[in-house]
Amino acid sequence: MAFTRTTLWLAAFVLTAAAEAGTVTTKDGQGYTGLVQFADAEHLTVGPLKGPGKRIALKDVVSATFDAPVDPKMFAKGAPMAGKGLGLLGAYHDRPNFKGRVIYRLDKTIDHQWYANKPVFDLPRDYFSIRWTGELEAPVTGEYTFTLMANDGAQLTVGTNTLGKLETMAGFRQKTKMQLQGGKRVPFQLEFFDNYGEASARVLWKGPGFQEGPIAATQLYPVSPKAPEGLKDGPGLLGSYFQNRFFYGDAVLRVDRSMDFKPVQPPKAFPDKNYSVRWTGQLEAPHTEEFTFQVTTDEGVRLWVGGKLVINSLSNRTERTFTGIVDLQRGARYNVRLESVHRAGQGNLKATWSSRNQPVAVLGGPRMRPVFEPPVPEASAGEELNESQTLGVFSWGGSRIAGRVTSADDTSVRFEAGTMPGRISTVNVARIVFKPVPRQWREKLRQKRKGVLLQNGEFIEGDFQQFKDDWFTIHSLLFGVKQYGTEQVMALVLGEVAAKPVKSTLYELVLEDGSLFHVRSFKLAQTSVRVDDPTVGKFNVPLTDLDELRVISR
Repeated sequence: MAFTRTTLWLAAFVLTAAAEAGTVTTKDGQGYTGLVQFADAEHLTVGPLKGPGKRIALKDVVSATFDAPVDPKMFAKGAPMAGKGLGLLGAYHDRPNFKGRVIYRLDKTIDHQWYANKPVFDLPRDYFSIRWTGELEAPVTGEYTFTLMANDGAQLTVGTNTLGKLETMAGFRQKTKMQLQGGKRVPFQLEFFDNYGEASARVLWKGPGFQEGPIAATQLYPVSPKAPEGLKDGPGLLGSYFQNRFFYGDAVLRVDRSMDFKPVQPPKAFPDKNYSVRWTGQLEAPHTEEFTFQVTTDEGVRLWVGGKLVINSLSNRTERTFTGIVDLQRGARYNVRLESVHRAGQGNLKATWSSRNQPVAVLGGPRMRPVFEPPVPEASAGEELNESQTLGVFSWGGSRIAGRVTSADDTSVRFEAGTMPGRISTVNVARIVFKPVPRQWREKLRQKRKGVLLQNGEFIEGDFQQFKDDWFTIHSLLFGVKQYGTEQVMALVLGEVAAKPVKSTLYELVLEDGSLFHVRSFKLAQTSVRVDDPTVGKFNVPLTDLDELRVISR
């Protein structure tokens, strides 16, 4: 076997990644990177894979992670691990069954939290579906963990592996592990639909040497038969060409580098008239000032910049120049959407932009990209940014078990196999949240009332009796014994969640599945650690399921 420089680098990387598996920060401000393990019930060690490590008392630890530290530049273009991808092709449908009107977009990654907003223009806030397609390239050979979080239903396919279901499973979180070969592309697809209420779709991964996060665009390739010429990275806009004048049905896709056509050349087998084109992308403003956008054409045209309709003349049939004015902020990205209807004209089109500090330039160039980069969601004060963190079984002390509830009664709440712990006493449960609760209704969970919060926002006060075979039984003073199906219920309230953890607890422990516990003490075994959470109980957690340890500050 011939060892190339790349081969040697990859081998060195895998060894380094195995040795540098986590971080520890101590109260004196010191930071340590390496393989983080429990030495005993009161100490951690951090160091190389083999040989002695540094022993650190838990009482001196501020935080510890059992994964590799985050390196935002690891998959940047040109970095040793980075591929040459640009994202995935998303087909956004205005119906939940992947039918109806479709809008195509190149998405940098799948990390979308729309809440109650439209996912894209011309789509409803509810009852829509999206299919992302392409290929995934793993940077190195090894085991990878994929996490799927979706509200409502979703199914992820990576190679021959599938995760999730296209069912109404609002707000669920699932994980799977698989082996991938470095440098080899495999088919990648996510199918998603929204039924009702807030919506989100996120795919995270982690692998040899890097922590969990959204899949980098450099590792995703938008391969699709709808783009026979291929979709390559670079400046320009994504052109969706429809064989009608109504932007409807399947489209032929390509990246057009410059919005200067003499005339527009439709794909092969297209008619020379009675077709339509939609170009989409993102524009980065070089200055903070007023910009002038102009389109010269003898066909119908519309232009949106940052969601604002600045040119609207879709019925045009003679050559004219249309002008729109928009205020832009330096460095900000703005969605651009240019639509043209071709009837029987010459088909010429030229779109430009300019400002006081920028000469007239054709739309395109390095500041115009065909890929959509989703905005980073911002949480309001006291709200969780990650929807999955609002779901699960909450103890009265604020601990959260993320596993799926299979049954419950007045003695215990029981979880699916593999959840730690497998059950919790009902007297310790304050709240069970099955689906993401819209922000306008979350206050109902904090009221000093027992009962169920329904999908329509109505709160039915009553005493919980049992949950069995996907049905809740509640005894209400007003309605007597009532039953509700899982499709009707967002949350079950049994008591109050304390504002602060129990005083005797010292640490927050986060597991791989997102569960969070407030821990009083640990007891180490060979392959697991026994956790003592006073509001959950004592239970064993496999060492491989540990994600993060934090000191509770008071």
